[in-house]
Amino acid sequence: MAGLEPKETGWKPIPLALKILAVVMALWMIGSLVNLPYLMANGLPLLGVFIYGPAALPVVLFLDIAGPLIFLYGLWTRKAWAVGWAFFYIGLFILNSAVALVTLRAQLGLGQILAPAIVSALFLAVIFWKRDYFTAGGPAGT
Repeated sequence: MAGLEPKETGWKPIPLALKILAVVMALWMIGSLVNLPYLMANGLPLLGVFIYGPAALPVVLFLDIAGPLIFLYGLWTRKAWAVGWAFFYIGLFILNSAVALVTLRAQLGLGQILAPAIVSALFLAVIFWKRDYFTAGGPAGT
């Protein structure tokens, strides 16, 4: 029956826009790991407050490392839940930016808040645009 064949997984069937997103996410993760000592020493915003030291580690690990890795696994294996996961964890990132915009703009500056939020919104737009790739009968290379 048409549409019941197993979906091809791996790098090859991923649409170009999602491949670009995957590379950018990988670079984002590497940048977060390199920047981790700075964030732990100088703090990072979490829902309107700065957290420092070891408390910053789980936030970076979840939002910048585990979140993208889980999504990339879902992308690689064409899991339908990957879209929902991306909206959840990137949505948390955008929510954190929105709260920082209101509460910490004077300390962080507009650019440091808006740049990651805009990039995250673009990530979500690409994922939403190519969401049919993850569905059971979704086209492989579109």
